Amino acid sequence: MITTLEITVLLVIATIGHVMALIWLLAGRNKWKIAERTIYDLPINDKQMRREFWNSLHTPSHAVILFGFLYFGFFQNTSIASFFISAFATFIWAEIWHYASHRAFHLSALHWIHAEHHKSHLNSPFTAISFSFTEKLIFDLGILGLLAAVDLVYSLNFYGIAAWFIGYLLVNSFSHANFELKSKDYNRWVGKVLTSTTYHSLHHSRYTGNYGLGTRVLDRIFGTEWEDYERLYDRISREERPLTRLREKVEPSGLR
Repeated sequence: MITTLEITVLLVIATIGHVMALIWLLAGRNKWKIAERTIYDLPINDKQMRREFWNSLHTPSHAVILFGFLYFGFFQNTSIASFFISAFATFIWAEIWHYASHRAFHLSALHWIHAEHHKSHLNSPFTAISFSFTEKLIFDLGILGLLAAVDLVYSLNFYGIAAWFIGYLLVNSFSHANFELKSKDYNRWVGKVLTSTTYHSLHHSRYTGNYGLGTRVLDRIFGTEWEDYERLYDRISREERPLTRLREKVEPSGLR
């Protein structure tokens, strides 16, 4: 039987993407301090945000799918150890699945699945939750289907998986903002492994490269990271000079 706490967590997962979109919308329009370091000094029209909002109405499908697995008896382990194992396993698999499926969606035969998301060359508060229904279904079933298969052999923890989804929805929301939140020194330490808002903005504006979800690891392994990313990050974060063209690049200082 599904508990009240589990239902509450599922409702959080279903709604947090839209809550975060509203926060970024308010931050940008009211010029909050967190929105000071603009990535692209270019306009985002209301037509784009309306389209993205309508696309976002099926975004809570991840909560529905997770509910379905829970209803049929999956992810019942309640130990503390299983919470952390499940959260870590979800993180690792999601990084792999996102990168692999994302690269596949950029192949001409499959790009129709991903094309709706890429209509947004600039990221708005709603871009993070704007996908075709097919893409959202493939992403969620790919993650949860593999975890359900693992659960048949080693019992996983619903709350550990849910914790990843909440973290993912938070990170993905600010990965699609048009301002950089991370510190100026971010890429000296944890940023060598983890992505940033600037990192994913390049994927949208240049249409390829920087495919990773939360980490740069697979992009580096497969050579799909934009080589000027860290220079561009420094320009935005240290110099506070946004880009003014979608495909603008930042050359090494000696080449300027």
